[in-house]
Amino acid sequence: MKVYVEAGRAQEVELKGALLLYAGRGCAFAVWHESKQGASHCAALSEAKVLTTEFVKSLSHELRTAIAAEILPHNILAWNSDLVVWWSPRSTRRMFFRNSGEVPTGLSGEEFSHPPLLWCASGQDLMVRALSTNRRPNADTPLMIAPYWNVDGDTGRVCLGSMKVPDLAGVAALAQWEKAFFESEFTHHTGMKRLIQGPKGYFDVWERVRSGSREFPAKCLVPTNETLSDLIRRCC
Repeated sequence: MKVYVEAGRAQEVELKGALLLYAGRGCAFAVWHESKQGASHCAALSEAKVLTTEFVKSLSHELRTAIAAEILPHNILAWNSDLVVWWSPRSTRRMFFRNSGEVPTGLSGEEFSHPPLLWCASGQDLMVRALSTNRRPNADTPLMIAPYWNVDGDTGRVCLGSMKVPDLAGVAALAQWEKAFFESEFTHHTGMKRLIQGPKGYFDVWERVRSGSREFPAKCLVPTNETLSDLIRRCC
């Protein structure tokens, strides 16, 4: 049996074997069948063999799915093949708002003080939460609603819109996610949750922390009733 695939250039491949998955009530297992030549020179499968760790590692390498080892920076809180969770300390960053009747004149494009933030990226999805204290969170740290348009208060999920998803992988992608988030245009309030607690409304708080001369007031953050460990369980 000959198969041709397009992988930069045409190349011939041959059948090496097949993985078969068996499942029953409450159990499942997989076996490997090597390929052999059958009648009339057709491909056939040999007897089943139990999978070994060495075989799985070899298959992962051939499929180019193995994750290269990286030294993880101190700001990463959780990491697996599907998601990464990290935090960023209090900072001063520029924000851009789409011109509308809600946004005060001259506010877009200014620099503002921002609270410490918690980030969670999985594939092309991004979630953002805020932190009330400027230190590395632990499993029981309560999370706050990120005080931004385009971020759903209930879930923390970011409405990406025209935001550029990083084309990098691994640790290098984290800074790219943050950069893409703040360089995108904040266009609308997403969801039903209130984003900021304050007597004078949403933009009053941003006016107060404009230019970064004052810290974003933690008392204006809205609790989520969710801890870091809750968020990780929800995302996994």
